[in-house]
Amino acid sequence: MAKKYKVKTKAVFNGQPPGSTVELDEKQAKKYEAMKYVEIISEVKPKPKRKTSTSKKSTSATKKTTTKKSTAKKEKTEK
Repeated sequence: MAKKYKVKTKAVFNGQPPGSTVELDEKQAKKYEAMKYVEIISEVKPKPKRKTSTSKKSTSATKKTTTKKSTAKKEKTEK
């Protein structure tokens, strides 16, 4: 993997005004620094990769409690 560098532009560079900070790969940074277009500020360190667990999260649906409606019929009283 190629190294990346943070560089500060000294001239208009890729549409960026002078004084901007951009990231370039090692080859481009050294090339443009030799031409005095940019100044290398620092090397960008790669971010550590996160460990991904192989277990998946449980996605089971929560159970809903059902309420039973009373279906008892009203008794009719005849007169």
